[in-house]
Amino acid sequence: MDLDIYHKIVSKLPKSVRLIAVSKGQSTDKILELYNAGQRHFGENFEQELTHKKENLPNDIKWHFLGNIQTNKLKKVSSSSYLIQSVSRKKILDKLINLNDNKAVNILLQYKLGNENTKSGFGKAELIEIHERYRDSNSLRIIGLMGIAENSTEEKRTQKQFEEIAQLYNELKSKDENISTLSIGMSSDYNLAIQSGSNMIRLGTVIFGNRR
Repeated sequence: MDLDIYHKIVSKLPKSVRLIAVSKGQSTDKILELYNAGQRHFGENFEQELTHKKENLPNDIKWHFLGNIQTNKLKKVSSSSYLIQSVSRKKILDKLINLNDNKAVNILLQYKLGNENTKSGFGKAELIEIHERYRDSNSLRIIGLMGIAENSTEEKRTQKQFEEIAQLYNELKSKDENISTLSIGMSSDYNLAIQSGSNMIRLGTVIFGNRR
């Protein structure tokens, strides 16, 4: 890991953009090194890894869950996460509503960008309907949208998808003051995402290098 690269990226980010360091597969030593450089928001994809790192690293780290959520691990994911970004199935929403942990869980709804079968997420009409139904829930707090662009070398295609989710985000934000977060942009496309209106980016490889 090269901290100079991290500091260079951070120095160029607009103040409105929050960087999530995607630390899945990275050692606690590397995470601690980045923590000591000032980073506080980290992202994990697996419950077991998230739980282990939360227990063994400073307690002021804010953990974001980014992976596919298994229903039998949802309670642990919820209790360990500052923000669950990858809510992409109605089944997970229903389970979250019924967790009864006496606190509202912060979530992002994952919007499906493009047509790749491997990508999860809700369609536009479904997402609008879900937001209307759950916006006043006491069990969860929908604070925005998350998206992952298709694997494409065409910048215009990626830009079009980012603009599509940004338009939907702004539409929801105009109706709901709790909507504050648009999480799009990863190591290969974060600059394009920021230009499209993203205020949260998820960077892994560009910061940490290859996983262990």
